[in-house]
Amino acid sequence: MKVLAIDIGAGTEDVLLYDDEKRSIENCIKMVLPSLCQVFAAKVKTATRQGNDLFVRGDTIGGGAFSYALRKHVEAGFRVSMTENAAYTVRNNLDQVKEMGIEIVQDSGPEKFEGETIVLEEVNIEKLHGLLTFFGEPFSDIDFVAIAVQDHGVFPKEMTNKRFRINKMRELLEKNPKPEAFAFMENEIPQYYPRMKSAVHASKRQLPNARVLVMDTSPDAILGCLMDPVAAIISRGKINAVLEHHTRLLNPKKMERLLRDFADGKLSDEEVFEDNGHGMFFLSKPPGFSKIEKVVVTGPNRNILAKTNLQVHFATPAGDVMMTGTIGLVEATKRRAFLDKSSILD
Repeated sequence: MKVLAIDIGAGTEDVLLYDDEKRSIENCIKMVLPSLCQVFAAKVKTATRQGNDLFVRGDTIGGGAFSYALRKHVEAGFRVSMTENAAYTVRNNLDQVKEMGIEIVQDSGPEKFEGETIVLEEVNIEKLHGLLTFFGEPFSDIDFVAIAVQDHGVFPKEMTNKRFRINKMRELLEKNPKPEAFAFMENEIPQYYPRMKSAVHASKRQLPNARVLVMDTSPDAILGCLMDPVAAIISRGKINAVLEHHTRLLNPKKMERLLRDFADGKLSDEEVFEDNGHGMFFLSKPPGFSKIEKVVVTGPNRNILAKTNLQVHFATPAGDVMMTGTIGLVEATKRRAFLDKSSILD
């Protein structure tokens, strides 16, 4: 099996070209690149300095810094027009995009436009291929493209995006309480996940013969942590509970309290949501924090946990903390490929 795994975060895009014919995973090609949302944000900032109006088309990508740059561009008095597909980058509710002062236009672009055009693409397989061709690495034999993105989903007007995301996470885990429940093959992605669907279209456009798997970035990191070897609140590979918050709102003291209360069953969904987190839920009775032997940590803000009194281990599957997500993607792909093969044999 040969898998091109791409884990796309807010700051970096982590790439692993996994090939099980290599002697070990350490011999596989891996790269840590700037996230494309940061690259496109820089383009917007340049346009703002130069006083250019913008027309944005292409794929749905991660917003983050790019969405913020677009908002500042509009506030500076310049015009921003986006196609519907590209506009889902900013918000999954297009009415909210329009309220920001961004025009939603046809793919042909706005009338009488004389500004700059930005074409969005975050699944950059052709550029990776061009780079690796120099090292004699073929892409024609890739079996799977596995991509991780965070997609909050197109949520109904009566619900916030945070509530929608946590509810959908619970629905999936009630059917299958394992991290790979968040991994979708190319023909399985729900309609309400536009960024995931865009990632599939971009992959098939560039590498049509490979199968595509798309996964949420948080569960792929959890699955990657399980390769090294245990993660908090996970028992025998099953997820017992989920707590999702924004690390930018947390300091070491607060994070430690949240984790202790979470494992002890003292934390409520309402408390997390009112604190601007996404929420939390239990699938089974929490174990109690005294039963937790070690907290396994990954992600760019992992040093927050190092400043607590918790017993912390930084996950380094295959010896690299930056490959946690991509190794989780490879593991999810292996499990899905095995299930598909088993169903064919049955």
